[in-house]
Amino acid sequence: MFFWIHDGRISPNPPPTHPDRVPKIHPSAQSTPSEIGDGEPETSPTGSFLHRNPRDAYKEAALPTEKPVFFLHEMMTSPVFTKEKGESIESCLDFMLEKAIRHLPITDRTGELVGFVSDRDLLDKTKSYEREMPVSDVMVKRVLVGPPGAEIRQVTKLLLEERIGCLPIVNDDNVPIGIITRSDLLRLLLKYPNFSLTV
Repeated sequence: MFFWIHDGRISPNPPPTHPDRVPKIHPSAQSTPSEIGDGEPETSPTGSFLHRNPRDAYKEAALPTEKPVFFLHEMMTSPVFTKEKGESIESCLDFMLEKAIRHLPITDRTGELVGFVSDRDLLDKTKSYEREMPVSDVMVKRVLVGPPGAEIRQVTKLLLEERIGCLPIVNDDNVPIGIITRSDLLRLLLKYPNFSLTV
């Protein structure tokens, strides 16, 4: 179950998912099949992948020894880097540059998630006095999070529908234990080309 954390407190209303908001991609103008390759007419093999059955192409591209992944805990980046809300903007930005990360969960002293910043949020603060401000002054206080057992396909839908670039993963105490980004999902598709993200 996904939920919002707003300024350190859990919001009672989970974000809705809308099945009609993210249409399935299909190369023809016909009705969208429920699974990759379903409803495709049989085609004779040619030199171009455009004239082949997608199911066959994906099966050939997939490595037979690879174990498919379905849940967040199987592919999230863990442990996740965090900073406390009292840290300055400058120290957080320097930390992100050092670790080569673009997203940074912000916690309180107990380790619970209370906010979130991106590199763009911090790079906008170029004046010297702004860089000394605590990161809590610029962090996003309403953060969409998920549990480690969430299904990857549901995460994909939420990232698209909410137009966000990443999702912090928290445990039962709302402590960040991992993170997943849109780049992670793209790498997943490259590694498992026959993996279906449609729900």
